[in-house]
Amino acid sequence: MKMKTMSVLLLVVLAVTFFALLSCSRKAAQCPLCERDIHSHMQVSIKHNGIPMKTCCMTCALTFQKQEKNVQIVTATEFLTDKPIDPAKAIYVVDSDVSPCTQDPKVNKVLREPHSAMYACFDRCAPGMLAFKSESDAMVFQKEHGGRVQSYAELGNWLRGREVHRHD
Repeated sequence: MKMKTMSVLLLVVLAVTFFALLSCSRKAAQCPLCERDIHSHMQVSIKHNGIPMKTCCMTCALTFQKQEKNVQIVTATEFLTDKPIDPAKAIYVVDSDVSPCTQDPKVNKVLREPHSAMYACFDRCAPGMLAFKSESDAMVFQKEHGGRVQSYAELGNWLRGREVHRHD
């Protein structure tokens, strides 16, 4: 009787361990800069001091590039195909109604202090920037979801007036 109980207990422990490991492996990768999920159709490959990293979005990567030295943006991800593309050749839709980073329900936009609540005014992933391989694809998307179409060179315009603390 004891042997049967031990066998069942061992089987239960193994099953729980297996499902726990399985659920951990399905969790989305986290951006090392903002700790949000990295969405496959928005991720950006960067190098910081020669060390490769994946970020959740182009806005997060550009914000990091403004904050730190030696940050190179290597590839963007084409929003429609999830394929890596040259960021300088991509066309971007900025500030559309599609922004997985800032629309994530886990992101807390309210900072709670004793006896008060404040809305966060800085979000390193805002505005959303989605990369497209062709201008025509970007224009079709922009007509349906709003925002503005910009080249990679134009993306820096939104950073100029933005207060971003630099980590020198």
